Amino acid sequence: MYYICIMAAARPIKAPRRAAPPYPTADRRAATTIAYRITDFPMHYFAAIRWYNQSSFGRMLRGCGLTVPAWRALAALHLKDGQTIGEVAQLAVVDRSSLGRLLDGMAKSGLVERTPLPDDRRAVLIRLSAKGRRLFEDNVPRVQQHYHKLLKGVAPEEFETLMRVLRRMKANAQMMADPLEVSAQGRS
Repeated sequence: MYYICIMAAARPIKAPRRAAPPYPTADRRAATTIAYRITDFPMHYFAAIRWYNQSSFGRMLRGCGLTVPAWRALAALHLKDGQTIGEVAQLAVVDRSSLGRLLDGMAKSGLVERTPLPDDRRAVLIRLSAKGRRLFEDNVPRVQQHYHKLLKGVAPEEFETLMRVLRRMKANAQMMADPLEVSAQGRS
């Protein structure tokens, strides 16, 4: 027994590792002692998820003759038909100038219809055509299957928590954004 205690005492004892805060702190002492690791920030995971999802989701949508931005535009219009380009851009989270070109192509393909506003000839309302609505509704099951795969292993209560946190982060990001930049991107 005595021998075991001596041997244990002879080995260096490591101090218990302090648990890192759930997110990086602005504490100056912490900044000098804790190395920056990109994987400590949620935005790293958002970027990685977006990167991989864009690839697999885009591949799946190509079979339907759609791109990811086109799907997002259809989904935004399906949720609320008759929007300006700026409104669709904000809801679909697509750059307004890219969306304008995309909607031009979608109008030529008969997926959307553009109607000038009677009180402002420069602005137009975008609506789903019957063909666009049918294309969207026909492909919802494939898209839902894709997202079920993406969320595999996430319990319903975890999903609810995730969505609550994401909504809070989105609201925070919107408050931090430059209002002039945001309005320029979504202007109709």
